[in-house]
Amino acid sequence: MSNLLNHYSTIEKGIESLGIPAADTRGKEAGQWDFNRGSASVAVGIVSNDRFPNGYFYVNSILMSINDVSAARKEEFFRTLAEINTTLVNMKLCLSNDLVMLMSNRDATGLDAYEVAGSINDLSYYADMLDDRLKDGFK
Repeated sequence: MSNLLNHYSTIEKGIESLGIPAADTRGKEAGQWDFNRGSASVAVGIVSNDRFPNGYFYVNSILMSINDVSAARKEEFFRTLAEINTTLVNMKLCLSNDLVMLMSNRDATGLDAYEVAGSINDLSYYADMLDDRLKDGFK
């Protein structure tokens, strides 16, 4: 846990550099920050596990539920997700249960506030664009 605490101030500096008050975005659990940018709901955090004992940093946004796509259009929908994935840099579209998410994550070693801000900026830009595109395109 102490390794993660070292990253909290770095993450908050990155959030604040975007004009977002970090103290207002802290989640229920330590190491989580949540806020909106445009139509995108953004989650930022740092967690550790056996593979990443020093932590890994993530930024993600839930774009929609696959349950909102008709069965007749599911194949087209998943093909579209795969095609979009080939155009993304440092992030990916993925599924978590029935949710389509845009996610960026990396080992937290060497993480700095500039990278935190860049990851948030990039991901929230695409999330704001893609949530509308996917929802409107696959109603």
